[in-house]
Amino acid sequence: MTMGQQEKPQVNALIELLPDWIQQLIRINSLVATQMGVIMTDFHCLHALQQGGPTTPGALAARVGLTAGSATRMVDRLEAAGCVTRAHDPKDRRKVVVVPTPEGLERVSSYYAGLTARTHLDLADFTDAELQVLHRFVERSLASAVAEADRLNAG
Repeated sequence: MTMGQQEKPQVNALIELLPDWIQQLIRINSLVATQMGVIMTDFHCLHALQQGGPTTPGALAARVGLTAGSATRMVDRLEAAGCVTRAHDPKDRRKVVVVPTPEGLERVSSYYAGLTARTHLDLADFTDAELQVLHRFVERSLASAVAEADRLNAG
């Protein structure tokens, strides 16, 4: 908060709710990872692949904060679970890229179908203006979370 700004009770109430909401999302992710037969870090990597597309194991490791050795073991586990394959990089055949499989992505999506449907219901009666405000909040919160994770990672 900057000088001159007053605390808003509604902001404090919202901030108090966020940790419980985030904890439940973490719980869901953990349950999905377990049901898929992978660990949470593997699951984060699969999400990174889903969002960013195929990439080298090294770049994938950097996205989620793993060492190169950890990334190799992670790709092995995801490959064994049928979630990814290794392929030659079309731009440089000497490199290998990790590619999410359609089946792996479909499995992930199927686990979240219930939450997605509930979220659609939760948002159904919001006006377009309210949805724009929520969208702006989530975008800003995401940027803040990335910045804070980067700050903590830098030590």
